[in-house]
Parts: sequence; structure tokens; C-alpha cells
Amino acid sequence: MRAFRDAGADIVGVGSALIGLTTDEMGEYFRTLERDMAQGSNVAEQMIRYDVDMQFRPVILVSNERVTDDICILTFDRKVDLQAGEFVFLWIPGLGEKPFSALADDPFSLAVIDVGLFTHELMSLQPGTEAYVRGPHGTPVAPPAGAKIITVSGGTGLAAVYQLARDFPNSEIFTGARTAERLYFLDECRKIAPVHVSTDDGSEGFHGFVTELLREYLQQLLPAERKNLIFYNCGPSPMVRAAVAVEREFCGDDQIFSAIDYLTKCGVGLCGACAAPDGRRICVDGPFMDGASVV
Repeated sequence: MRAFRDAGADIVGVGSALIGLTTDEMGEYFRTLERDMAQGSNVAEQMIRYDVDMQFRPVILVSNERVTDDICILTFDRKVDLQAGEFVFLWIPGLGEKPFSALADDPFSLAVIDVGLFTHELMSLQPGTEAYVRGPHGTPVAPPAGAKIITVSGGTGLAAVYQLARDFPNSEIFTGARTAERLYFLDECRKIAPVHVSTDDGSEGFHGFVTELLREYLQQLLPAERKNLIFYNCGPSPMVRAAVAVEREFCGDDQIFSAIDYLTKCGVGLCGACAAPDGRRICVDGPFMDGASVV
């Protein structure tokens, strides 16, 4: 039992020690712990993460830019260090907290859609308001060297893929909205990558769903070009599932990664609220996971 004592014998201690481990790492930890108990060794201790930062840091709201009645962009007064694929929690004392993918990290900014009590309050948040940020959380994306990256987004999903396209130059951005007035951040996107836009009503770009635009694009590629693609999808669940279905027509699941919001709450793998259908947790195994995990 020495390994249990060293890692934290009580449940709270063990849970705290395992914060931030992915599902695969968690499984390997307990297999190693079992061997430790049989052999009197303590190899499992070396696998524990103590570097997950749960501290909130203050940020000051500089501007609240309204895109439409239910979409706004919040820009804060400083940089927040993030890698593509990671996310943060924003906490407003007295209102609550919610996880967000950062639209940009320098200065730190968020795209917000009014979908609940907390986000509704963010619509009218005034410049000068002090907020707090926890993170980053999640696993940074790691596309293969030389891959052509296709990002597909809708709603606030653009926030999760903008930095990805910025940090990996061989990228193209596909984004869609119901109408042109609901599109945002396109000028910034066009500075870093080719952008393909669709609107349901045809008011800007392709007339139809972004997944239909994606299919047209993929149909024009040669088989060798399709084999070099890596997809990153983020947005409303129906859009992500439709995107994955289109991508599977041309490519394999090992080329498809998607992020769907499974109600992430703790951000460090303890609560299980964001478990995908295969049991992996979005907050530590994702948010971007292979296509088979989310559909």
C-alpha cells in the first residue's frame, strides 16, 4: 500500500493527484499502481501531474463589441498564454463561470453567443469590469508535419480554430452562419489563411450549409491531396456531425478531429460531465478528438 500512501491515501488526495491525466494516462497509472502494490515499488508516483494550475488570474474588460443582438466579442487588457486547441474558464464574481475557447490570445478575447444566464449577462458587460481567467486547459493540437489543415466551424466554433490556422500556416478556414450579419472576425482570418464562407440564406459567400461548401471543395481534390488532409471541426453539435459525415466520404477517421461541448464543468477530468460516448473526457483528452469519438 506504500504507493497509495505516497500518492495520497484518501480519495481526495488521489483525485487531486490525478488532475489533468488523460483517459489513457489514467488507465496506465492504475495499471502501474497495481504493479507497485504487488512488487512494493513506487513507479506510479512519477506519473502524477502536480503542474495543473487552478488559480484564477484577473483581467480587465477593454471593449464589448456587439456583432448581433446575441453575439458579442469581449476584448481584455492583456495576453493569456494559450496553444491552439486549449481553452480557459472565465469567472465573473457574482455571475458564475464558463469555459471558452479564446478567439485570440494577445490581447485575450472571446466570442460569446447568448445561450444562457451567464452568457446573457456577458452581452451587456461593461468595459472596466474585472473578470478572472483559469487555465489553459485541454490538450494542444498536434497535426502531422506537412499536413494540409482544414478547419470547419460555425457559431463560436471559429474561436477554437482561428489560432489553429494562425499557428499552422498550411491551413484553410471554412466557416458558416445563418446570415451575413452573424459572421465575425473574417478580416483577421483572411490575414492568416484562405477563408471559405457560407450562409444559409446566401447573403454572403456560398448559399447553403458550410458542410455543403466543404463537400464541393473536397470533390475537386485528387486522392493524393485528400490523403494529406487533417480536419478540425468545432461548432454546434449538428454541424460537427454533418461535417464529419462529409469528411468520411473522402477521408479516414484518423484524419478527422472534432470538438463538441459535452458540458465541461471542472476542466481537469474529475467530474466526468464532459465525457464523450467512448468515455474519454473532452477537458483532458480533447477538446479536439478523433472523429469516431464524438459521433
